[in-house]
Amino acid sequence: MTLFIIILIVATAGVAFITFNDNLSKNKLIKYGSYIVYFIIIEIILYAVTDGIEIPLIVLGVGIGVVLIILLIAGSFLASANNKTVKYLLSVIFIALAFYAGYVLYESIMTPIRFNTVKKQRYQATVNALKRVRTAQIAFKNENGKYTKYLDSLKNFIEHDSLTVIRREGSVPDTIYLQQGNNLKKAERECIRLGIKGFVRDTIKVAIADTLYKNYDFKKFGIVPYTDGYKFEMDTATVNTGGMSINVFEAKVPNDILLKGLNRELILNLNDDAIKNDRYPGLKIGSLTENNNNEGNWDKEYDLKK
Repeated sequence: MTLFIIILIVATAGVAFITFNDNLSKNKLIKYGSYIVYFIIIEIILYAVTDGIEIPLIVLGVGIGVVLIILLIAGSFLASANNKTVKYLLSVIFIALAFYAGYVLYESIMTPIRFNTVKKQRYQATVNALKRVRTAQIAFKNENGKYTKYLDSLKNFIEHDSLTVIRREGSVPDTIYLQQGNNLKKAERECIRLGIKGFVRDTIKVAIADTLYKNYDFKKFGIVPYTDGYKFEMDTATVNTGGMSINVFEAKVPNDILLKGLNRELILNLNDDAIKNDRYPGLKIGSLTENNNNEGNWDKEYDLKK
C-alpha cells in the first residue's frame, strides 16, 4: 500500500508540473497524454487494492480523477497571467488542491478496506466464541434434557460438571444382532445378559473441563471478543416441527456492539444489507423460530477450523 501512495503522489506532482510548466503545457500531446496516463494509474491502483471487485470505488476514483484534472486545467488558465507572483501562487494553490484530492481518494479506498480487515478479525473471534457456546449447550442438553437460557448456568456447567460417556469394548455378534431384529440397543443388552467375554458397555463420568474445554480460560466464556465484557444475548424456546415439540436455543450479538468504534456509516450499510436479505444484522447461532440444527448465520470465511 505504501508503494501505491508513493506512486499516486509522484503521479499527481508530475501532472501538476506538466500543467504549470509553460514549455510542457504548450505541447498538447504531452499535456493531455499525461492526463490519460494519470487516469490509468488511478484505476490500476484502485483495481489492485480492491482486488478488482469494488466497482463503486473504481467509479469514485474516476470522479475524483476528473476533479483533479479540472482543478489543474483551471489553474493552468488562471496561471497564464503575466504577473509571476500570481502565477506561482496559483500554481501552489492548485497543486495543494490536487494533493488534497489525492488524499481524499486514498481515504475513500482505505476506509472500507480498514473496516473489512477489522470486521473479519472480530467476526472470526466471535464465531469461535459462539461455537464454544453451542458445544456447551449441546452437552448441557445431553445431561439435562433441555437447553438453558442462562449464560452463567452454562458457564458453571462446563467448568464444574461432568459428561456421561459410555465405555464401549467389543462388538455385537451378527447372530445376536439378527435375533434382536436388527435393534442395536436390544442386541447390546442381550450381550450383557449373556455375559459375552470382552463385551463391555459401562457408563462413566468425565469432567467437561478436562475434555471439551481443556486448557480453556473460563473467564472468556460467553463474552463477545473485542468488547468491554459484553455478553452474548441468549434465550431458549420450543418450536413445533413435524408434529413434535423441539427445544431450541439462540445466542447472538448485533453488529452495533461487535463493530463498535468502526465507521458508523459502513456499519449501518452492513445492517441494511443484512435486513434486506432477511438476515440477522450481526452474528447468531441457533434460532428461536425454527429447528436449524444450531447452525450459525456467518459466511465460511469467518469459520476458522480450530
